[in-house]
Amino acid sequence: MNFEQLKNDETLKTISSLKPLETSLYLVGGYIRDAFMSKTSYDKDFVVVGSSAAELAKIVAEKLNGYFVMLDEEYDIARVVMPDKVNCLDFAACYGNDIYEDLARRDFTINALAVSLDGFRLIDPFNGIDDIKKGIVKVISEKNIIDDPLRILRAFRMSAKTGFEIGKETLEITERHVKLIHKSAYERINAELVKLFEGDFTAQNLVLMKNTGLLFEIFPELLPQLKVPPNLHHHLCLIDHSIESVRQFENVYTSLPFWVKEYLNEENSIKHIVLVKIALLLHDLGKPSTWQIDEEGRHRFIKHDEVGADIACEVLKRLKFSKNTVKYISKLVRFHIYPSQLIRSGESATEKAILRMFRKLGTETPAVIVLAMADRLSARGVEITEEKITQNLEGLRFFLEEYFKNKEKTDTLPKLLSGNDIMGILGIAQGKEVGKILGALKEAQIAGDINTQEEAAAFVKAFEYR
Repeated sequence: MNFEQLKNDETLKTISSLKPLETSLYLVGGYIRDAFMSKTSYDKDFVVVGSSAAELAKIVAEKLNGYFVMLDEEYDIARVVMPDKVNCLDFAACYGNDIYEDLARRDFTINALAVSLDGFRLIDPFNGIDDIKKGIVKVISEKNIIDDPLRILRAFRMSAKTGFEIGKETLEITERHVKLIHKSAYERINAELVKLFEGDFTAQNLVLMKNTGLLFEIFPELLPQLKVPPNLHHHLCLIDHSIESVRQFENVYTSLPFWVKEYLNEENSIKHIVLVKIALLLHDLGKPSTWQIDEEGRHRFIKHDEVGADIACEVLKRLKFSKNTVKYISKLVRFHIYPSQLIRSGESATEKAILRMFRKLGTETPAVIVLAMADRLSARGVEITEEKITQNLEGLRFFLEEYFKNKEKTDTLPKLLSGNDIMGILGIAQGKEVGKILGALKEAQIAGDINTQEEAAAFVKAFEYR
């Protein structure tokens, strides 16, 4: 949608017709910005002057068959969730005496835009349209950052989503006030982080966050990585390697099979692609505390994957991620070197070894494999030849192909025995052992070793003695 098309927006026309005569109504912020960028936007924000924003929202909800939600009674902010449950309309009372005072309190010039629904007049007091054309994220004032320090992080989120450059003055203000981010609730920081990692330009903003110090204020557990230098396997110091792995993921994403992209863009509350990128930033958290240099001068990080997974859990809990998200990301960190270890061991040619990996990684298998790809591409020390990189990537892509084939097989496999059947055969109670046997049974079915219930029962009885 472009700006001219906004004039013909039926929802805007309807809302404008519903406002009281003494009320001034303005469409504000991101919807206008996205229209000028010809991007699709779903949520519309309105500023109401001269009457109650909540009361207007109730009228709009009734007219458009939406669902009214009171967001903040004290500040008169309400939402209308549209029938499609995708689009939302937010109504807020004006801050200050008029729309100009309201816009002056916003975060960035590209968001300080309004359209009067009386006559459809554009209001752009801070030249936000020029900054959209130039591709710049520019803060309106230093005071606005101090008043709401979350805007320090939001600048990087905006840049990650749009690809815009963050203005020099905005970066300087961020650096001066970086510690104020701790005044923001973790829940709000969490929401901004998710949007930051959802953007196409996450890595370049992680570099800027590192340079300004913001990265270490939010993730202090990354600070020890500054002390781990390049080595024979890594051409970058550890913190730069962690960020580079995110960049390599963004680069390799376009060449992934279509079904992997579909998987990465699935979401419950957060897209898998976001979780993979967060896991990449955190995947080597365990290296500083496990760092050793042997007699030959080689750098060793024994069990850094296990240690890192434990640290990642604590980081993510602090940042208020859900239990399922913590479990998912920590699993990726725990197993991030597993696929490449399998390739190096020479076991990758055996079907049983591959199936064992798929069983251990479960539904997170594609995520672990693409993480391993990005990790491999971001480590190019003097001992890492192009031949080694090519061999590793070919092996990882082969794993993806095999997972897809075996997933199709698994989806159509007959269920020979249930968990209750296994408990009855072995005389055991419900527990982890039953799950292990079910997994091994499925693996044997995929391999073609077991095809009947009788063979399955014999397999289970023998499994007890392994």
